[in-house]
Amino acid sequence: MKTSRILFITILFFLLSCARVVAPTGGPEDTDGPEITGVTPSYGQCDVIPNEITFSFSEKISQDEGAVQIYPCPGEIVTGSDYIRVYPDSSATVVVVTVSGDLRDRRGNPAGYSSTFVWNTSGMENFGTLNAQVTRSGGGEVTETSRCDLFLLPDTASRLTTVFPDSTDTILAEWLTPGEYLVHCYEDNDRSLSWDMEREPGVLERFILEASDTASITLNLSITDSIGPSISAVTVIDGWHLNISWNEQISDNGWETGSVLIAGPDGSPLEVLGFESYAGRSSTGRTTVYTRQMSDTLYTVAVEGIQDLSGNPSLPDTLEIWGVDSLPVNIMSIKSAYPEDGAVEVPPSGPFTILFSDWVYLEDLEPLYSVTQVSDSTPVAGTLSRIAPGAFSFVPERELLGGVQYRIDVDSGLVSLQGDTLSGRSWTFIPAWSERPGSISGYISGTGAATVVIVVSPAGSDGETVTELFTPGEYTVTDLPGGRYTAACFVDWNGDKIWNPGEPYGAWPGVVEVLPGIDTGNVNIQVVP
Repeated sequence: MKTSRILFITILFFLLSCARVVAPTGGPEDTDGPEITGVTPSYGQCDVIPNEITFSFSEKISQDEGAVQIYPCPGEIVTGSDYIRVYPDSSATVVVVTVSGDLRDRRGNPAGYSSTFVWNTSGMENFGTLNAQVTRSGGGEVTETSRCDLFLLPDTASRLTTVFPDSTDTILAEWLTPGEYLVHCYEDNDRSLSWDMEREPGVLERFILEASDTASITLNLSITDSIGPSISAVTVIDGWHLNISWNEQISDNGWETGSVLIAGPDGSPLEVLGFESYAGRSSTGRTTVYTRQMSDTLYTVAVEGIQDLSGNPSLPDTLEIWGVDSLPVNIMSIKSAYPEDGAVEVPPSGPFTILFSDWVYLEDLEPLYSVTQVSDSTPVAGTLSRIAPGAFSFVPERELLGGVQYRIDVDSGLVSLQGDTLSGRSWTFIPAWSERPGSISGYISGTGAATVVIVVSPAGSDGETVTELFTPGEYTVTDLPGGRYTAACFVDWNGDKIWNPGEPYGAWPGVVEVLPGIDTGNVNIQVVP
C-alpha cells in the first residue's frame, strides 16, 4: 500500500512538471510605441565626447538599421533587445544622434515622433542650422515614415545624415557644416530607404548654409504616383466595425466613387453604413467601415474604386473575413462638441459640431438637436448635416447675436446600433459680435420740421451710439452691429444733436433686435410736440 502511494505521487509530480504553462489571454490591445526611458551619459555640453552612448527603451524594439542616425562624425550603431548603443568616432567634437519616430516595438507600434540628442565640446558658431516645414500636396498628413536625407555637395553618393519631422511637421537639423546641401525628403512607406517616385510623395531641394546661420525652407512632398491603393489587411473589430488597412493614405472623399460590398455565405448583403479614413503619423491608410450587425460566420468583402490622395482608384479586390457578434468596447457617447460649455467669443456664423463615438443616423438626430436663444427661448433655424460617420455640423441660417447666451440641446432618446439609449445633454455659449452689420428702417411722423435727429443706442450692453440727421418720412440707419437697440428721434432746434427739454421727441416703444446682415423694418416713430 505504501509502495503504491509513493508510485502515485511520483507519477503525479512527473505530470505536473511536464504541464504546459499557458499565458493568460484578453486585456487591452497594445498600441503604444516604444519610449526612451534613459540616455547615458547625459547629453549637452561636455569636456570629452563619450565613446559609448546608450539609449534605453520601455520595451523590446525591432532591429531597424535606419531608425537611428549619427552625424557629423561617423560611428557604429548597435541595436539590442531594449537598447541602442552608439559608438562615435574618437576624434569627434560634436555628436548628433536622432532616433526616428518610425522606430517600432516587436508588435510593430511606432514611437511616433523623432528625438534628437547632442553631445558637443565646442560652440555652434562654426555650424549652421536647417529649419524646414514639411507639407504634403494633395492633402493628407505627414506620416511617421517621412524622412529627409541631407547630402553635403558635391557628394551625392553618401548622405551626411537623415532627420525626421517632429509633431509639428518641422525639420530642425543643427550642427551642420557650412556649405551647399541637397535635401531629399520623402515618405518611405516601403522602408527601402529610397524614394519610389511612382508610389511615394517626395521632393528634392537645394540650399546654402553659412556658419552661425539658419536656412529656412519649405519642403512640399509631391504625389506623383498613378497607381491606386491596395489593401494590406482587413481586421474585424466587433459586430459593427471592421478596419481596412491600405498601403497609402486614402482621400477623405475617396469612398464616393468606390464601393465596399459585404456578403454572407448565402450571398445576402450586409448593409454598409459609412466609412471613415484616418490620417496621422501612426494611422497611415487605416479606414473604418461601419456596418449593420454581423454574425459569427464567413463574409466576403469586395472593394473597388477607393481613391488615394492623388485620385487614383483601387483595383477590384475580394477578401474573406470571419465575422464576430461581440459588442463594442465602449458604449456610445458624445465624445466632443463645439462650442464647448461656457465658451465665449464663438464665431456667430458657426459651424457648431458634435462628435459621437459611433455611427448615428442623421434622421434620428435631427429632431433631438436644437440651438436656442436663452433669453426668449427663440429657436435658431439652420441646417444639420453629417461630416463623418459619427460627426455632424450645424450651420445657422443667420449669424447669431453677439453677447447673447445660446443653448445647444441634444434631447434623450438617441439609440445606438447596439440598442443603447443616450441620455440628454445641454450646454451654453456666447457668440462674438458679428462683423456683418445690420440695419433698422421705418417712418418718422408727427412733425413738420425740416430735419430730425435719430439716436440708436445699444440696449443694456456696451457699444457705440449712432446719431444721424434725417428728414421726416422714410429713414434707414445702416452699419449697426448685431444686437438689441433702442431707437428715438427729436427735433434739434439748437443744432447740438443733444435732446434738450422742450424739443419735440418720440421713441420706439421697446427694444429693436438687429440681426447681422438683415434689415429690421417697420421701426416707425411718431414725434410728440
